[in-house]
Amino acid sequence: MNYIVFDLEWNRYAREVNWKCPDEIIQIGAVKYNNRLQYIGSFNCLVRPQLYCKMEPTVEKMTGLSMKKLEKEGVPFPDAFHAFKKFLGKKFVLMSWGMQDASVLRSNYRCYYSDAKIYWLARFADLQKYVSDILEEEGKQRQIGLKMAADVLSIEYEEESLHDALVDATISGEVFTQIFYRKRFDGYIVDATEVNQHYKNIHITDLTHPSVDRREFKVRCPSCGRFAQKKRGWFKQGNKFVALHACKKCKKDFICTIEVLLTYANAVLYKKRIRPFESSQPLKKSEK
Repeated sequence: MNYIVFDLEWNRYAREVNWKCPDEIIQIGAVKYNNRLQYIGSFNCLVRPQLYCKMEPTVEKMTGLSMKKLEKEGVPFPDAFHAFKKFLGKKFVLMSWGMQDASVLRSNYRCYYSDAKIYWLARFADLQKYVSDILEEEGKQRQIGLKMAADVLSIEYEEESLHDALVDATISGEVFTQIFYRKRFDGYIVDATEVNQHYKNIHITDLTHPSVDRREFKVRCPSCGRFAQKKRGWFKQGNKFVALHACKKCKKDFICTIEVLLTYANAVLYKKRIRPFESSQPLKKSEK
């Protein structure tokens, strides 16, 4: 019995979301250990996109992968998955950091092979849940991230190399081998062939997106209810937009933060938050 830890990188282009397969895999990385937890190989493959013709800017920045690179060095998903199945072998437990990678792999597979059996997820383990439960007993917080788990176990990694599928799979594998208890781990192995798909709302980070209603960016004073005057912004900070506003009547400044979310039904949600602005508070600039 081999133990295989895999990780995926994927692209979801917000302007053209395909809900049949919203997250298109662009890289598959994996490491393999034998029954004695000896490292016996790795797998790394770039996948040439078929569903989206553009990369979401945040994905490109995070992974360092461009559409040009994927088109030049990547292979079609069927070829990538065929090679991945060959790497898996016959007897194995497949695992990833969290359930989402299994869900994304399943939806991509179904996109190309709608009726084929997903036997390769018949023995699957959520490595994040297993590691979090083990470390919780030692006074650590529940559902920890991969970076924190690596830090707790003194596993060295380079910050700038993260969000590469093979790098993340390798770190996950090192975490796994350090706290592997066979009898305990067996209880986390499940049949994930029929994992339900959970499509999360996605952030729209481009104000020129056709779904964005700029009227939603008009802000009312929380005290008097009148429309406030924008002084600075909108600046993008992470997945949010922020702007400094002022109310002439109340003579108060405040910061408004807005998240723009695209739902599964293609509806757009706007989450607004207003807080007082102190002159000593820095207003960080990002891209508009």
